Amino acid sequence: MTTVDQILFGWAERDHEGNAGVRPVAHSGLRTIDRWAKRLQYVWATQDGQGDQPEAAASLVHLVFEDEAAVLRKLPSRNPHGRGGATLTHVLVGDPRAIDTRLALGLHDWPGWQDREPDGTRGALTPLDLAGLEQAARPGLAALREEAAGIPADQLTTLVARVLADPAEDFSVIARPQLALPMMTALYDIVGPVAGRPWTFAGRESTDKGSHQPRVVFLAARPPQSMYINQRLRVDVGEPPPASETARFAAQLVELYRAAGHPALERIRPHRPLTDAADAAAWRRSVPVVDGRIADPRPGPDVFLDDALLEQAAARGALVSGQADLEGELRRQPADWLAAALRRWRPLEQRAVRRRALRDLLVSEAVEAALGGGPDALVHATADAEPPAPTVAAAFLRHVPDEGLDLSRAGHRRLLVVALHLGLPAGTLDHGGLFAASPADELLDFVARHADHFPHAAHLVLRHLADAGQSPDTARLWYGHGLLLDPVDRIAAGDRAKETDCFRQLLIAAHGPAVDRAAARELVERAGVRAPLGLYAAALELAADDAAQQPIRYELSEQFLRDHGYAGPVTGSAAASAYGTRPHTPVTGGSAAHAPTTAPADRPRSAYPHPHTAWGHAVSAGSGRPAQWVDPDHPHWDTPAPAQRPAHGPGDPYSGSGPQTSPDDGSRRGLDRLGLDGVSLFFLSALVLILVGALGYVVLNSML
Repeated sequence: MTTVDQILFGWAERDHEGNAGVRPVAHSGLRTIDRWAKRLQYVWATQDGQGDQPEAAASLVHLVFEDEAAVLRKLPSRNPHGRGGATLTHVLVGDPRAIDTRLALGLHDWPGWQDREPDGTRGALTPLDLAGLEQAARPGLAALREEAAGIPADQLTTLVARVLADPAEDFSVIARPQLALPMMTALYDIVGPVAGRPWTFAGRESTDKGSHQPRVVFLAARPPQSMYINQRLRVDVGEPPPASETARFAAQLVELYRAAGHPALERIRPHRPLTDAADAAAWRRSVPVVDGRIADPRPGPDVFLDDALLEQAAARGALVSGQADLEGELRRQPADWLAAALRRWRPLEQRAVRRRALRDLLVSEAVEAALGGGPDALVHATADAEPPAPTVAAAFLRHVPDEGLDLSRAGHRRLLVVALHLGLPAGTLDHGGLFAASPADELLDFVARHADHFPHAAHLVLRHLADAGQSPDTARLWYGHGLLLDPVDRIAAGDRAKETDCFRQLLIAAHGPAVDRAAARELVERAGVRAPLGLYAAALELAADDAAQQPIRYELSEQFLRDHGYAGPVTGSAAASAYGTRPHTPVTGGSAAHAPTTAPADRPRSAYPHPHTAWGHAVSAGSGRPAQWVDPDHPHWDTPAPAQRPAHGPGDPYSGSGPQTSPDDGSRRGLDRLGLDGVSLFFLSALVLILVGALGYVVLNSML
């Protein structure tokens, strides 16, 4: 982490050596504190504006030395001893490449500036994070650029013309104090860097004399004459510059800056920094001028909102060559600007059809802006533009942190939801470690909330949940979400294989790859009668042994009986509590997913389901009767005695309420066991008579 040190200069009473005056009164452990004390001892002790309000009279200063740079805020104050006119100077010190002109200007309204000398009520000064300062400086710099639009054009032209005439000189600018920092911002945006001379400045001073002055010192008024020989160029912005090509070029630059902002100047500025007036003249000759105005050779963002600018850029052949310059710039435009551009460049609009590459660039930049935290209005406008799925996927993966998404963080959750709303392919989530940082409760909550709108993504989130491994907390959270029965139903949408897979991932996350008997019993108790077959199919697949399958199979049988009207509405928990250990093995028929391996031990024999109604067992061919059961412990149960036969409906041969039978009902049942009906008996009788007749004929002939 790059840090920036702090120093606080204030009035100090005489020390043991008899020294008094402005000197460091606090710092953050800076090793070069003595060097800075000498640098700032005399130059910045006083400044203009003691009669004004302190905040209005504050001056911002930027200094660069060989190996260090600093930004200072000087504030007239009254010290604790009542001394008036003292200057409280808060200094930030760091690397010159970090504390540059843009950072210094952007910190003009930084809330961290000290506004009074230390009195023991505040903590000690500590080093600051450079990244935090850079983030805090962005809105301050943008505000100064907006204020620059209010600078009179002739005053800004005077300053730019004098600088272009001698780019490497030092300048003392006489202007109103309120315009100092906006004018410095505009000067830096227009002219750009100068070789070997960093743009240092002082925003509000009463003198431009002294050692190691900044390059640009703003004065509220021309200082009185003195014997001091000043080598600086003084520029009074109220006086117009002499007429020249340089002055006309300065006016054109100012006009372009006010119309198109600093990006337009960056597009026409030379690749190498200015060194002298000759470089400024070469720059002037290199820019195209149309009707007395500088024509931007590369298209700016406004070509998306202005067809005239679009056609002009196309006529110059600048659309293709300048497209790369727009990448990264469009996403920085305001959200309403991007939304308006997207509406003008819908897929079927003529301009979008003719210039497909430009539209693709606009949509891609809008996707980046939406994923980067853009407001909801921009997200909806981007989704309406139907961005290509590969574009959304590539942008999404660029925004995903190296450690993966943590859905407990609002920013990460919003990134995922916005990407899915923009059309992120669900397969993009099939990425190892994507949700490694996400807690299980957040993954379950995401599935519960978004299964309706993003079912495929929710399915993949369940797989990531299973990949995270078994956890008792996951089991508790899953049961707390009602086993996600409704979300899984929406994810599967009638696909039984997908439904089973969803529950398989949840079971693995909750109980691991092998579900034991205790977990199976708990599952049945919590699932109840609402549980879909996919849940029990996944549970049977993962069951560790027969003991784990036992309660699941029994619950399946109970469901089958209830669904077909042969059992009362017994809940899953009641069925599980009544479950015993007596095994039954059907002779024929039965599905492995539905046939129970054991029966409850504490149920009366009459309560056992009759094979005619239980679990879809096969029936005897031609008879319509159920196949027999053989209990290995009670083989005599295969043909129930009359007293043990359960009652059935009218007409059933085992029913006591059917039609009365004849006395030879037993012989009829014996014939029935031989499989002989009436027709077969007739033919058998005829055959016997024929055989008897033939035998009698043979015997009679032999006697004769």
